[in-house]
Amino acid sequence: MQPHATDAQRMQTEMAFIAELSMVVAASSDLQPILDWIVRKSTDLLGADECTIKLLGADQATAHTIIFDNRRTGPEAGSTWPAAVRTSVTGFLMVNGSELVTPDVTADSRFAGLKGTDSAIRALLAVPLRVDGRMTGLLAVSEQAAGREWTGSDVQLMNIVAAHSAGVIEKARLRAEAEEKRRLELENERMEKELLLARDIQMRLVPDQALVTGAWQVNGLVVPARQVGGDYYDYFPMGAGRIAVTLADVSGKGVPAALLVSTVQGTLRAFADGEHSPAQVLQQLNRSVCRSAGPGRFVTLFFAEIELATGAVRYVNAGHNFPLLRRADGRLETLQTGGLPLGLFEDARFDEGVTALADGDGLLLFSDGITEAIDAFRQEFGDERLEALWSGHREPASDGFIARLMAEVATFRGNTAQNDDMTAVTVTRRGG
Repeated sequence: MQPHATDAQRMQTEMAFIAELSMVVAASSDLQPILDWIVRKSTDLLGADECTIKLLGADQATAHTIIFDNRRTGPEAGSTWPAAVRTSVTGFLMVNGSELVTPDVTADSRFAGLKGTDSAIRALLAVPLRVDGRMTGLLAVSEQAAGREWTGSDVQLMNIVAAHSAGVIEKARLRAEAEEKRRLELENERMEKELLLARDIQMRLVPDQALVTGAWQVNGLVVPARQVGGDYYDYFPMGAGRIAVTLADVSGKGVPAALLVSTVQGTLRAFADGEHSPAQVLQQLNRSVCRSAGPGRFVTLFFAEIELATGAVRYVNAGHNFPLLRRADGRLETLQTGGLPLGLFEDARFDEGVTALADGDGLLLFSDGITEAIDAFRQEFGDERLEALWSGHREPASDGFIARLMAEVATFRGNTAQNDDMTAVTVTRRGG
Protein backbone atom coordinates (compact mmCIF):
# COMPACT_ATOMS: atom_id res chain seq x y z
CA MET A 1 0.00 0.00 0.00
CA GLN A 2 1.26 3.49 -0.84
CA PRO A 3 2.07 5.89 2.04
CA HIS A 4 -0.88 8.22 1.29
CA ALA A 5 -3.56 5.70 0.43
CA THR A 6 -7.12 6.95 0.57
CA ASP A 7 -9.77 5.53 2.86
CA ALA A 8 -11.34 3.86 -0.16
CA GLN A 9 -8.03 2.22 -1.06
CA ARG A 10 -7.53 1.03 2.52
CA MET A 11 -11.01 -0.42 2.62
CA GLN A 12 -10.45 -2.13 -0.72
CA THR A 13 -7.16 -3.58 0.54
CA GLU A 14 -8.80 -4.73 3.78
CA MET A 15 -11.66 -6.43 1.95
CA ALA A 16 -9.25 -8.13 -0.42
CA PHE A 17 -7.18 -9.34 2.54
CA ILE A 18 -10.24 -10.76 4.32
CA ALA A 19 -11.42 -12.47 1.11
CA GLU A 20 -8.03 -14.07 0.47
CA LEU A 21 -7.65 -15.09 4.11
CA SER A 22 -11.05 -16.77 3.96
CA MET A 23 -9.94 -18.68 0.86
CA VAL A 24 -6.75 -19.80 2.61
CA VAL A 25 -8.70 -21.03 5.65
CA ALA A 26 -11.20 -22.79 3.40
CA ALA A 27 -8.36 -24.52 1.56
CA SER A 28 -6.58 -25.66 4.72
CA SER A 29 -7.39 -25.57 8.40
CA ASP A 30 -3.80 -26.45 9.30
CA LEU A 31 -1.76 -23.86 11.18
CA GLN A 32 1.33 -23.84 8.99
CA PRO A 33 -0.26 -22.88 5.64
CA ILE A 34 -2.21 -20.06 7.31
CA LEU A 35 0.92 -18.65 8.96
CA ASP A 36 2.89 -18.95 5.74
CA TRP A 37 0.25 -17.03 3.78
CA ILE A 38 -0.09 -14.25 6.38
CA VAL A 39 3.65 -13.52 6.52
CA ARG A 40 3.96 -13.49 2.74
CA LYS A 41 0.91 -11.27 2.34
CA SER A 42 2.02 -8.86 5.05
CA THR A 43 5.49 -8.59 3.55
CA ASP A 44 4.00 -7.68 0.17
CA LEU A 45 1.42 -5.24 1.57
CA LEU A 46 4.02 -3.31 3.54
CA GLY A 47 6.82 -3.63 1.00
CA ALA A 48 9.10 -4.83 3.82
CA ASP A 49 12.21 -6.97 3.75
CA GLU A 50 10.81 -9.46 6.17
CA CYS A 51 7.71 -10.42 8.13
CA THR A 52 7.61 -12.43 11.33
CA ILE A 53 4.84 -14.04 13.36
CA LYS A 54 5.69 -15.08 16.90
CA LEU A 55 3.08 -17.03 18.80
CA LEU A 56 3.14 -17.19 22.57
CA GLY A 57 2.62 -20.34 24.62
CA ALA A 58 0.42 -20.57 27.67
CA ASP A 59 3.36 -19.41 29.81
CA GLN A 60 3.86 -16.37 27.53
CA ALA A 61 7.05 -17.84 26.13
CA THR A 62 7.57 -17.85 22.38
CA ALA A 63 6.21 -21.16 21.18
CA HIS A 64 6.20 -20.76 17.40
CA THR A 65 8.02 -18.49 14.96
CA ILE A 66 7.41 -18.06 11.21
CA ILE A 67 9.71 -15.81 9.18
CA PHE A 68 9.42 -14.83 5.51
CA ASP A 69 12.27 -12.98 3.83
CA ASN A 70 11.08 -10.94 0.84
CA ARG A 71 14.62 -10.70 -0.51
CA ARG A 72 14.58 -14.40 -1.35
CA THR A 73 12.54 -16.39 -3.82
CA GLY A 74 10.85 -18.63 -1.26
CA PRO A 75 10.39 -19.22 2.43
CA GLU A 76 13.75 -19.35 4.16
CA ALA A 77 15.02 -19.22 7.68
CA GLY A 78 15.25 -15.47 7.26
CA SER A 79 16.79 -13.31 9.96
CA THR A 80 16.80 -14.80 13.40
CA TRP A 81 15.82 -12.24 15.97
CA PRO A 82 18.50 -11.85 18.63
CA ALA A 83 17.17 -12.98 22.00
CA ALA A 84 17.50 -9.46 23.42
CA VAL A 85 15.46 -7.99 20.55
CA ARG A 86 12.80 -10.68 20.83
CA THR A 87 12.46 -10.19 24.59
CA SER A 88 12.40 -6.39 24.38
CA VAL A 89 9.81 -6.20 21.59
CA THR A 90 7.54 -8.85 23.11
CA GLY A 91 7.73 -7.19 26.51
CA PHE A 92 6.94 -3.76 25.04
CA LEU A 93 3.83 -5.03 23.29
CA MET A 94 2.63 -6.89 26.37
CA VAL A 95 3.08 -3.88 28.65
CA ASN A 96 1.82 -1.16 26.31
CA GLY A 97 -0.82 -3.16 24.46
CA SER A 98 -0.26 -1.25 21.24
CA GLU A 99 2.06 -1.21 18.25
CA LEU A 100 5.78 -0.60 18.31
CA VAL A 101 7.00 1.72 15.54
CA THR A 102 10.69 2.51 15.22
CA PRO A 103 13.13 3.35 12.41
CA ASP A 104 15.91 1.51 14.30
CA VAL A 105 15.13 -0.74 17.25
CA THR A 106 18.80 -1.01 18.24
CA ALA A 107 19.12 2.78 18.51
CA ASP A 108 15.71 3.42 20.08
CA SER A 109 16.00 5.23 23.44
CA ARG A 110 13.21 3.05 24.81
CA PHE A 111 15.49 0.04 24.50
CA ALA A 112 18.79 1.19 25.96
CA GLY A 113 19.88 -2.42 26.44
CA LEU A 114 19.82 -3.02 22.67
CA LYS A 115 22.32 -0.29 21.86
CA GLY A 116 25.09 -1.74 19.72
CA THR A 117 23.34 -5.09 19.29
CA ASP A 118 24.36 -6.88 16.10
CA SER A 119 21.01 -7.46 14.45
CA ALA A 120 19.51 -7.81 10.99
CA ILE A 121 16.30 -6.39 12.49
CA ARG A 122 16.58 -2.59 12.43
CA ALA A 123 13.53 -0.65 11.18
CA LEU A 124 10.58 -2.38 12.82
CA LEU A 125 6.80 -2.22 12.92
CA ALA A 126 5.27 -4.74 15.34
CA VAL A 127 1.67 -5.13 16.49
CA PRO A 128 0.16 -7.53 19.04
CA LEU A 129 -2.10 -10.41 18.07
CA ARG A 130 -5.04 -10.42 20.47
CA VAL A 131 -7.89 -12.84 21.12
CA ASP A 132 -10.53 -11.94 23.71
CA GLY A 133 -8.28 -9.25 25.12
CA ARG A 134 -5.37 -11.66 25.58
CA MET A 135 -2.11 -11.26 23.69
CA THR A 136 -1.46 -14.48 21.81
CA GLY A 137 1.53 -13.37 19.78
CA LEU A 138 2.88 -10.63 17.57
CA LEU A 139 3.06 -9.74 13.90
CA ALA A 140 6.02 -7.68 12.72
CA VAL A 141 7.52 -6.36 9.50
CA SER A 142 11.10 -5.19 9.43
CA GLU A 143 13.92 -3.80 7.36
CA GLN A 144 17.54 -4.83 7.52
CA ALA A 145 18.63 -1.22 7.13
CA ALA A 146 17.75 1.46 9.67
CA GLY A 147 15.84 4.59 8.74
CA ARG A 148 12.46 3.61 7.36
CA GLU A 149 9.77 5.94 8.65
CA TRP A 150 6.62 3.88 9.03
CA THR A 151 3.54 5.89 8.07
CA GLY A 152 0.19 6.08 9.76
CA SER A 153 -1.23 4.06 6.88
CA ASP A 154 1.40 1.35 7.49
CA VAL A 155 0.45 1.16 11.15
CA GLN A 156 -3.25 1.10 10.38
CA LEU A 157 -2.83 -1.65 7.79
CA MET A 158 -0.75 -3.80 10.15
CA ASN A 159 -3.39 -3.47 12.86
CA ILE A 160 -6.08 -4.46 10.35
CA VAL A 161 -4.09 -7.53 9.30
CA ALA A 162 -3.46 -8.47 12.94
CA ALA A 163 -7.13 -7.98 13.91
CA HIS A 164 -8.38 -10.29 11.17
CA SER A 165 -5.56 -12.83 11.54
CA ALA A 166 -5.39 -13.32 15.33
CA GLY A 167 -8.63 -15.28 15.68
CA VAL A 168 -7.94 -17.42 12.63
CA ILE A 169 -4.43 -18.23 13.88
CA GLU A 170 -5.67 -19.03 17.39
CA LYS A 171 -8.31 -21.45 16.12
CA ALA A 172 -5.78 -23.17 13.87
CA ARG A 173 -3.31 -23.33 16.76
CA LEU A 174 -5.89 -24.89 19.09
CA ARG A 175 -6.75 -27.44 16.41
CA ALA A 176 -3.07 -28.26 16.00
CA GLU A 177 -2.66 -28.66 19.76
CA ALA A 178 -5.74 -30.90 19.96
CA GLU A 179 -4.43 -33.04 17.10
CA GLU A 180 -1.01 -33.29 18.72
CA LYS A 181 -2.61 -34.21 22.03
CA ARG A 182 -4.63 -36.92 20.33
CA ARG A 183 -1.55 -38.18 18.52
CA LEU A 184 0.30 -38.44 21.83
CA GLU A 185 -2.66 -40.21 23.43
CA LEU A 186 -2.71 -42.77 20.60
CA GLU A 187 1.06 -43.17 20.88
CA ASN A 188 0.74 -43.73 24.64
CA GLU A 189 -2.00 -46.28 24.05
CA ARG A 190 0.21 -48.08 21.53
CA MET A 191 3.11 -48.07 23.99
CA GLU A 192 0.88 -49.37 26.79
CA LYS A 193 -0.24 -52.25 24.57
CA GLU A 194 3.40 -52.95 23.69
CA LEU A 195 4.38 -52.95 27.35
CA LEU A 196 1.56 -55.33 28.23
CA LEU A 197 2.59 -57.63 25.38
CA ALA A 198 6.24 -57.49 26.45
CA ARG A 199 5.33 -58.21 30.06
CA ASP A 200 3.16 -61.13 28.99
CA ILE A 201 6.02 -62.56 26.92
CA GLN A 202 8.40 -62.04 29.80
CA MET A 203 6.20 -63.69 32.43
CA ARG A 204 5.37 -66.69 30.24
CA LEU A 205 9.07 -67.50 29.83
CA VAL A 206 9.92 -67.83 33.53
CA PRO A 207 8.96 -70.72 35.84
CA ASP A 208 5.76 -70.14 37.79
CA GLN A 209 6.68 -72.37 40.72
CA ALA A 210 9.69 -73.50 42.74
CA LEU A 211 11.83 -76.47 41.74
CA VAL A 212 12.12 -78.87 44.66
CA THR A 213 14.03 -82.12 44.38
CA GLY A 214 15.35 -83.95 47.42
CA ALA A 215 17.30 -81.57 49.65
CA TRP A 216 17.44 -78.95 46.88
CA GLN A 217 15.10 -76.03 46.36
CA VAL A 218 15.22 -73.34 43.67
CA ASN A 219 13.03 -70.24 43.78
CA GLY A 220 12.79 -67.27 41.42
CA LEU A 221 10.88 -64.04 40.95
CA VAL A 222 10.91 -61.17 38.50
CA VAL A 223 9.21 -57.88 39.40
CA PRO A 224 8.84 -55.98 36.11
CA ALA A 225 9.23 -52.23 36.01
CA ARG A 226 6.64 -50.21 34.13
CA GLN A 227 9.10 -49.85 31.28
CA VAL A 228 9.48 -53.58 30.81
CA GLY A 229 13.08 -54.61 30.38
CA GLY A 230 14.61 -57.93 29.54
CA ASP A 231 15.19 -59.72 32.84
CA TYR A 232 14.78 -63.46 32.58
CA TYR A 233 15.45 -66.46 34.78
CA ASP A 234 14.98 -70.18 34.38
CA TYR A 235 15.68 -73.46 36.13
CA PHE A 236 14.94 -77.01 35.01
CA PRO A 237 16.11 -80.63 35.40
CA MET A 238 18.77 -81.72 32.90
CA GLY A 239 18.65 -85.45 33.52
CA ALA A 240 21.45 -87.58 35.00
CA GLY A 241 20.82 -86.02 38.41
CA ARG A 242 21.57 -82.44 37.38
CA ILE A 243 19.66 -79.14 37.23
CA ALA A 244 20.30 -75.98 35.23
CA VAL A 245 19.92 -72.50 36.69
CA THR A 246 20.25 -69.23 34.78
CA LEU A 247 19.54 -65.52 35.08
CA ALA A 248 19.91 -62.98 32.27
CA ASP A 249 19.44 -59.29 31.62
CA VAL A 250 18.82 -58.22 28.02
CA SER A 251 19.72 -54.65 27.10
CA GLY A 252 16.84 -52.44 26.03
CA LYS A 253 13.16 -52.45 26.90
CA GLY A 254 9.76 -53.30 25.51
CA VAL A 255 8.85 -55.91 22.93
CA PRO A 256 12.31 -56.04 21.22
CA ALA A 257 13.93 -56.94 24.55
CA ALA A 258 11.19 -59.46 25.35
CA LEU A 259 11.61 -61.14 21.95
CA LEU A 260 15.36 -61.41 22.46
CA VAL A 261 14.66 -63.00 25.84
CA SER A 262 12.54 -65.63 24.08
CA THR A 263 15.46 -66.35 21.74
CA VAL A 264 17.79 -66.75 24.71
CA GLN A 265 15.39 -69.08 26.49
CA GLY A 266 14.76 -71.29 23.45
CA THR A 267 18.42 -71.60 22.53
CA LEU A 268 19.58 -72.23 26.08
CA ARG A 269 17.01 -74.97 26.68
CA ALA A 270 17.95 -76.58 23.36
CA PHE A 271 21.68 -76.81 24.15
CA ALA A 272 21.59 -77.29 27.94
CA ASP A 273 20.88 -80.97 27.41
CA GLY A 274 23.59 -82.53 29.54
CA GLU A 275 25.69 -83.32 26.48
CA HIS A 276 27.26 -79.87 26.20
CA SER A 277 29.44 -78.26 28.85
CA PRO A 278 28.36 -74.88 30.26
CA ALA A 279 31.05 -73.18 28.16
CA GLN A 280 29.76 -74.88 25.00
CA VAL A 281 26.19 -73.90 25.86
CA LEU A 282 27.25 -70.27 26.19
CA GLN A 283 29.18 -70.33 22.91
CA GLN A 284 26.11 -71.58 21.05
CA LEU A 285 23.91 -69.10 22.87
CA ASN A 286 26.30 -66.24 22.06
CA ARG A 287 26.21 -67.07 18.34
CA SER A 288 22.42 -67.11 18.40
CA VAL A 289 22.28 -63.72 20.13
CA CYS A 290 24.80 -62.18 17.73
CA ARG A 291 22.71 -63.27 14.75
CA SER A 292 19.29 -62.28 16.12
CA ALA A 293 19.96 -59.18 18.23
CA GLY A 294 19.81 -55.73 16.68
CA PRO A 295 22.78 -53.33 16.68
CA GLY A 296 23.89 -52.34 20.15
CA ARG A 297 21.93 -55.09 21.91
CA PHE A 298 23.63 -57.55 24.22
CA VAL A 299 22.82 -59.93 27.05
CA THR A 300 24.48 -60.43 30.42
CA LEU A 301 23.86 -63.96 31.65
CA PHE A 302 24.88 -66.40 34.37
CA PHE A 303 24.43 -70.11 33.72
CA ALA A 304 25.15 -72.96 36.14
CA GLU A 305 24.85 -76.71 36.02
CA ILE A 306 24.49 -78.34 39.46
CA GLU A 307 25.05 -82.01 40.24
CA LEU A 308 22.50 -82.89 42.92
CA ALA A 309 24.31 -85.82 44.50
CA THR A 310 27.64 -84.06 45.07
CA GLY A 311 26.67 -80.38 45.00
CA ALA A 312 29.28 -79.73 42.30
CA VAL A 313 28.62 -76.52 40.36
CA ARG A 314 30.01 -75.77 36.91
CA TYR A 315 29.16 -72.28 35.73
CA VAL A 316 29.84 -69.47 33.27
CA ASN A 317 29.31 -65.80 34.03
CA ALA A 318 28.89 -63.81 30.80
CA GLY A 319 29.26 -60.27 32.10
CA HIS A 320 26.49 -60.57 34.70
CA ASN A 321 26.35 -59.36 38.31
CA PHE A 322 28.43 -61.76 40.38
CA PRO A 323 26.14 -64.31 42.09
CA LEU A 324 26.67 -64.66 45.84
CA LEU A 325 27.47 -68.10 47.22
CA ARG A 326 26.66 -68.08 50.94
CA ARG A 327 28.33 -70.73 53.04
CA ALA A 328 26.50 -72.25 56.00
CA ASP A 329 28.46 -70.02 58.39
CA GLY A 330 27.47 -66.82 56.50
CA ARG A 331 30.68 -66.29 54.54
CA LEU A 332 30.13 -65.04 50.98
CA GLU A 333 31.93 -65.94 47.76
CA THR A 334 31.33 -64.47 44.30
CA LEU A 335 31.13 -66.46 41.07
CA GLN A 336 33.01 -64.42 38.48
CA THR A 337 34.57 -66.80 35.94
CA GLY A 338 33.21 -66.56 32.41
CA GLY A 339 33.66 -63.90 29.76
CA LEU A 340 32.06 -61.00 27.94
CA PRO A 341 28.30 -60.40 27.62
CA LEU A 342 26.56 -62.28 24.83
CA GLY A 343 26.01 -60.64 21.48
CA LEU A 344 29.23 -58.63 21.22
CA PHE A 345 31.52 -60.98 19.27
CA GLU A 346 30.34 -64.12 17.50
CA ASP A 347 33.64 -65.95 18.03
CA ALA A 348 33.82 -65.19 21.78
CA ARG A 349 35.03 -67.95 24.07
CA PHE A 350 34.01 -68.56 27.69
CA ASP A 351 35.81 -70.00 30.68
CA GLU A 352 34.13 -72.31 33.18
CA GLY A 353 34.22 -71.90 36.91
CA VAL A 354 33.88 -74.77 39.36
CA THR A 355 32.66 -74.71 42.95
CA ALA A 356 30.33 -76.73 45.18
CA LEU A 357 27.31 -76.26 47.40
CA ALA A 358 27.51 -78.14 50.67
CA ASP A 359 24.72 -78.78 53.16
CA GLY A 360 23.35 -75.47 54.42
CA ASP A 361 24.91 -73.42 51.62
CA GLY A 362 22.89 -71.17 49.32
CA LEU A 363 23.37 -69.39 46.01
CA LEU A 364 21.79 -66.04 45.11
CA LEU A 365 21.48 -64.80 41.52
CA PHE A 366 20.19 -61.27 40.98
CA SER A 367 19.82 -58.52 38.40
CA ASP A 368 21.12 -54.96 38.67
CA GLY A 369 17.57 -53.67 39.09
CA ILE A 370 17.97 -54.65 42.76
CA THR A 371 21.37 -53.19 43.58
CA GLU A 372 20.77 -50.08 41.43
CA ALA A 373 17.34 -49.29 42.89
CA ILE A 374 17.42 -45.66 44.04
CA ASP A 375 15.70 -43.72 46.78
CA ALA A 376 14.52 -40.10 46.88
CA PHE A 377 18.11 -38.92 47.51
CA ARG A 378 19.39 -40.73 44.39
CA GLN A 379 21.28 -43.23 46.53
CA GLU A 380 21.50 -46.85 45.38
CA PHE A 381 20.41 -49.88 47.37
CA GLY A 382 23.88 -51.21 46.62
CA ASP A 383 25.83 -54.43 46.95
CA GLU A 384 26.57 -54.03 50.65
CA ARG A 385 22.90 -54.07 51.70
CA LEU A 386 22.24 -57.08 49.50
CA GLU A 387 25.26 -58.96 50.83
CA ALA A 388 24.30 -58.24 54.44
CA LEU A 389 20.78 -59.57 53.88
CA TRP A 390 21.95 -62.74 52.15
CA SER A 391 24.80 -63.39 54.57
CA GLY A 392 22.42 -63.15 57.52
CA HIS A 393 19.84 -65.52 56.05
CA ARG A 394 20.01 -68.75 58.07
CA GLU A 395 16.79 -70.54 57.17
CA PRO A 396 17.34 -73.93 55.50
CA ALA A 397 14.96 -73.13 52.61
CA SER A 398 15.13 -70.10 50.35
CA ASP A 399 11.45 -69.58 49.59
CA GLY A 400 11.04 -66.68 52.04
CA PHE A 401 14.22 -64.79 51.21
CA ILE A 402 13.20 -63.36 47.84
CA ALA A 403 9.98 -61.89 49.25
CA ARG A 404 11.98 -60.35 52.10
CA LEU A 405 14.55 -58.94 49.67
CA MET A 406 11.93 -57.33 47.44
CA ALA A 407 10.21 -55.83 50.50
CA GLU A 408 13.54 -54.38 51.71
CA VAL A 409 14.17 -52.79 48.31
CA ALA A 410 10.63 -51.36 48.17
CA THR A 411 11.06 -49.85 51.65
CA PHE A 412 14.42 -48.38 50.68
CA ARG A 413 13.00 -46.92 47.46
CA GLY A 414 9.99 -45.32 49.18
CA ASN A 415 7.94 -43.27 46.74
CA THR A 416 10.66 -43.35 44.07
CA ALA A 417 9.48 -45.17 40.95
CA GLN A 418 10.98 -48.55 40.08
CA ASN A 419 13.25 -47.85 37.13
CA ASP A 420 14.25 -51.38 36.13
CA ASP A 421 13.15 -54.98 36.42
CA MET A 422 14.15 -56.66 39.69
CA THR A 423 14.92 -60.36 39.50
CA ALA A 424 16.32 -62.85 41.98
CA VAL A 425 16.89 -66.63 42.06
CA THR A 426 17.95 -68.63 45.10
CA VAL A 427 19.36 -72.16 45.21
CA THR A 428 19.65 -73.82 48.61
CA ARG A 429 20.72 -77.21 49.89
CA ARG A 430 19.21 -78.24 53.19
CA GLY A 431 21.36 -80.11 55.62
CA GLY A 432 20.44 -83.71 56.37
